[in-house]
Order: sequence, then C-alpha cells, then structure tokens
Amino acid sequence: MTKTLVILNPISGLGRASKLWHPIEIALRDNGIQFDMIRSQAPYHAISLAEQAKRDGYETLIAVGGDGIVHEVVNGIMRATNGEPDGTLAVIPVGSGNDFAKMLDLKTGEWKKAVEQIAKGNTRWFDVGKITVDTSADDGSHVRYFDNTFDTGFGAQVAKHAHMPILTGMAMYLAAVFKTLADYSVPHLKIKFPDQIIEQKSTMTVATIGRYFGGGFWVAPNAQVDDGLLDVMIAEGLGRIGILSLLPKVMNGTHIGDPRVKFFRAPRIVIESPDPLAVECDGEVPWLDAHRLEIEVLPKRLRVIC
Repeated sequence: MTKTLVILNPISGLGRASKLWHPIEIALRDNGIQFDMIRSQAPYHAISLAEQAKRDGYETLIAVGGDGIVHEVVNGIMRATNGEPDGTLAVIPVGSGNDFAKMLDLKTGEWKKAVEQIAKGNTRWFDVGKITVDTSADDGSHVRYFDNTFDTGFGAQVAKHAHMPILTGMAMYLAAVFKTLADYSVPHLKIKFPDQIIEQKSTMTVATIGRYFGGGFWVAPNAQVDDGLLDVMIAEGLGRIGILSLLPKVMNGTHIGDPRVKFFRAPRIVIESPDPLAVECDGEVPWLDAHRLEIEVLPKRLRVIC
C-alpha cells in the first residue's frame, strides 16, 4: 500500500491552516485516504521532514499551507532523490500565497476541491528549477530547488519584506512593494544564456516554471510547467515611477511587448554581479548576498496530483 504523509504548516495563512486541519483531516479520511501527519515547527523545518519522509518510504507527500510549505516539501523530495524523479506531491492551498496551487486549478482556500483531486489521484509531471549559488561568504556553493519562480532584484527585495503579521496575499505583497521602493538600488548584472550574454542594470530578473508569482502577478503568461525550459523575464533598470508603472502590467500579464521588458526561454542561465543580490524562490528568500547564480531546469522531475 502507498504510504502518504501530510506535512502541515500550522501558522500558514495567519493560522488558517491549523484552524482548518480538523475538517481537512475528516475529508481526507472520508475519501478513503490513509495517511500520517506531521507539523513543521520552524522555517525550513519541512525540508528535513520531507527529506526524511522520502527516506522512510513515503510515496506521496501532501503539503498543507501556502507556497512556503510547498517549496520546502519540494526541496526535501529533491534532496532525498538527488534531483531524480521519484515520489508524488499533492497540495492543499490554505496559506497566504498560493501561486503553485494556481497551476493545479486551485484557488486559496479550496481545500475541499484539493481533497477531491487527491482522492482521484490524477497526476502530471512538472519541471523543477535548480539554483546553485555562490555568496560573498566564500563558503562554497549552495543549492536550492524551486517549483515555480526564481527572482533576483526588486521582486526578491519585496519578498524579503512580505512577511507581515496582519496581511496576506496581494495586500501583503503590495505593502511590501511600497516598503521596498523607499531604498531600492538597481543591481548591475551579467546574464549568460547558452547563445548570448546580456550585461545591464536590471530592476527585476525572473526565471519561472509557472506563470504566477507574488500572490497573483502574471509574470510569465506563456510558461509551461513541462516544456523543459525556463521562461526568463528581464526588466531594464527603472526608477520608482518606472517600477510603479510596470507592476500593474506584470499583474495583468500585459507587460509582454513593453520595450522595458525582454523575454527569453532557455534551459539554463548564469547571473553574475559585483553587487550583493537577494535571491527569492517560491516566495522564500534564502540568500541576500549572492554574487553568482546558476539557474537550470530539471525536466519532468516532480509528479504532482492535479
């Protein structure tokens, strides 16, 4: 029999995940889903929980919460399997940000629909992104995986500010935008593609598997989760007014064709900068001082219930 583990972030969505756990548990069992459950206790704890779960023989891991818990569970799976395709992910979206769930046709709070998906068991293979980072600490390279988006620049600085105790979703993100605008400095980047090099100041450099980030910004309208390519968006160096005029377009997906923005597709890019770079992946900010980043796509590495 397939072993299933639920990994719950109890503080996700200002505690919404914990409050909803009892009816979610009942619904899972009523649908004949047998599982064990464990709660994450601290930031990034779910990475080690998911990694150990895979080593203990759990085939399916159900992430209950928002994008943060999904990111951690995916990293645990990838660490346990050395980035090879093995195991299945399911998501119950009850967190503050649920951009990954949008790829599964799930909106925030649609836990009943998520349980129905899990019960049906239909799956699809998703690409996974891999980031290898060298920081100013000069302590070797570090690796992190992402299931949806990588970003450095303005978006990463926004994500750094986006953990606020009284706001969730788009309201939280927009509040963080204005906080970031107060002191944002545009970095100078060298971005290496397989067939060209771009060197310029860049307000925002995003590489995605999925289409949405930041609680609903439609950053990559044409991205496909299983095409083996990163969708890369590079926004030129902009001032505050320029950033504020661009963000509504990114929110609506109408920034395609804007001369301030360039789009590329590639299986791998390398970013270098003399400036310390904040790095955001799936809403988390694991580094604030990166100087060299290698971002690559691992084709069809994650089986997802959808």
